[in-house]
Amino acid sequence: MSPVWRRRSFFPVFDTKDRNICLPAHIYYNESELVELSMAAAVDEKARAVLEAAMEAVGGRKRLQRVTDMVITATHALYTDTIRYRSPNRISRESRFPWGVVHIGYDGTSSWHTDKDGKLVLEEGKKIPAVQWLFHKVEVLLLVPLETEAKTIEYLGGKNVYYFEDGETVRKVADVLRVTFPDGWVFRLYFARDTRLLVKSEFRHTSHQSRYVERFFTRYKKVRSILFPRRVYEYNHQSGRFTRVKIDYEVNVGLKRRTFKMPSAKEVS
Repeated sequence: MSPVWRRRSFFPVFDTKDRNICLPAHIYYNESELVELSMAAAVDEKARAVLEAAMEAVGGRKRLQRVTDMVITATHALYTDTIRYRSPNRISRESRFPWGVVHIGYDGTSSWHTDKDGKLVLEEGKKIPAVQWLFHKVEVLLLVPLETEAKTIEYLGGKNVYYFEDGETVRKVADVLRVTFPDGWVFRLYFARDTRLLVKSEFRHTSHQSRYVERFFTRYKKVRSILFPRRVYEYNHQSGRFTRVKIDYEVNVGLKRRTFKMPSAKEVS
């Protein structure tokens, strides 16, 4: 039986059936074997040096490349987010509030989410902006996926910025990268020049309305020999408030593809 090839994202590649034909706008992968055909981001020389140093600081490229799945639990003051990620193209988030649970996810081909009435909605054949952002949130942590998932990575220079270090506010030089994704999301990433760790991020979407939030990363701890930030401070410019988030990580726990199927109405009720 011939393998099934499914569309994943938006770059020009050769058709898998006829290598002489170039098909714009699609990447195909063999779903049974999860073979990825991807293009590298356009990365300037200085940006590449900053990114390589950041990878080395958290544990090295090889360890980061070995991450196949993750569970990220973010404990906020009033709710808890649980993000489940399986490389390369499955993700879900469960947000538990005092008044109920909100779901969102992507099963490899389609998005699904809970609407304002608490009912599940399937968005077939696409990644909705919230799903795109979830993927990028994980890609920023793992760094290596940025090289294939981003469109461009540019070095914007060094800048004196305020961030958190061991529970204290400091003002030091950080190297700034602008990461632009094909789906319209744009991130600015700030890497401390002394530690090479990611200490701050900002993100916006070029067309969809999104909050302007600054996130500050601190208290890095090792999980499976990789450093991850255990505290994140979020500053919302609309409310003018800082919120503190406690983050826990599980790495390579063996998440299956079926984990990312859209839950039934009974499961979310």
